[in-house]
Amino acid sequence: MISIFGFTYFYDYVGNGTIEMIYAIFHLSVVLLLYFVSGFLVTDKTKKFDLRNYYIIALTGFIIWLLAVLNSPTDLNWKNENGGVLWLIYRMYISGIETPFNFNSAFSISAKNIKIEIGILLVLTIIPSILQAYGGFIKIKRNKKTMPDYVSN
Repeated sequence: MISIFGFTYFYDYVGNGTIEMIYAIFHLSVVLLLYFVSGFLVTDKTKKFDLRNYYIIALTGFIIWLLAVLNSPTDLNWKNENGGVLWLIYRMYISGIETPFNFNSAFSISAKNIKIEIGILLVLTIIPSILQAYGGFIKIKRNKKTMPDYVSN
């Protein structure tokens, strides 16, 4: 949602490289912070930290990514009529993280080697889950410090 609203107002500044770069960094920072905060907020403070609680975003992204790779392993362009529509769906799924990299050619993740670019796109799927897990870890660790220790008799 942030990407959609942010881009609506951003188009007034397209063409100014400095503003594009600042906006891209700001946008990416906000999205990453929101993933961290969401992990912090949804984690139950009394539970033990378990990394498996945060895998669903990465798993969903991996499944879409895998289907896209199997369907169109040599072309990431969804505008061509070669079955790349799954890449469009995948890129919409990771748009909050990927799109800021596409504002400026100096900041772009686009690689000349298609295999490297596909690998980078996979890594972008994992980042939200890692940030949510980190947010949950911080909440549990912080609450363990503030919870009283009860000695069992």
